Amino acid sequence: MLRQRILTALVMAPVAIGGIFVLPPELFALFTGAVLAVAAWEWANLANLEGGIQVAYAAAVVVGFALAHQATPWLTLLPALAWWLFAAVSVLTYPASRRWSRAVAARAAIGFLLLVPGYVAMVELKAHAESTFLILLLFFLIWAADIGAYFAGRAFGKRKLAPKVSPGKSWAGAFGGMFAAVGVGIGMLAWRGTPALTDPAALLYLGCCLAIAIVSVFGDLTISLFKRERGVKDTSNLLPGHGGFLDRIDSLLSAAPLFAVFLMLGAFA
Repeated sequence: MLRQRILTALVMAPVAIGGIFVLPPELFALFTGAVLAVAAWEWANLANLEGGIQVAYAAAVVVGFALAHQATPWLTLLPALAWWLFAAVSVLTYPASRRWSRAVAARAAIGFLLLVPGYVAMVELKAHAESTFLILLLFFLIWAADIGAYFAGRAFGKRKLAPKVSPGKSWAGAFGGMFAAVGVGIGMLAWRGTPALTDPAALLYLGCCLAIAIVSVFGDLTISLFKRERGVKDTSNLLPGHGGFLDRIDSLLSAAPLFAVFLMLGAFA
């Protein structure tokens, strides 16, 4: 398993780095759409859609990308924020929330709320003049939240965050991830050479970093909830040793829309 994980990472890392940081915005949009189209196919399986319907669902999501690309980002991003708030409540109250999460129609609609805003958010970031810094900041915050949660959870994780969804995650881990993300935010602030930590703009920036870390946790947990409902460990086996594309980008799908909203409001300017 470890060998598979390493080999897959060695193949995928150059593709991801090239696609994200080298491609111009127009090709980046196509690259992102292709990755999320595969994720849509995986989500269709979680929604109990199989065979030709599964493929048709992925195609419908791609049409959603094209339509959203032509509209103002707010039309896509604001409903996504409402969805992720609802998702967080659903995760924390599971299994009481499972009544609605089992409906095929609900799962099909949720796929659009997961994937289309994620597409729009990443395209918006790539179009920004400081796209490299912003995308790195987003990824570093997500990774810091994940790594910080792992080590804090192992050391202090007694009280579970959502035991019926993901027994390994704890409140201590969540707070450790938040702490790590704020640390990364401070480091990126210093790298950028922007205001001191006592400056109101810097405090707003760090508050937004904290919010990104929090919502990234619920991206992971939300996909875990639906995998549990479907009775599968991974969303697919397309990435040997890693599961599926959705397993790799679950936190990104929740964090990117909020990050893009903060950016458009001037918090990361």
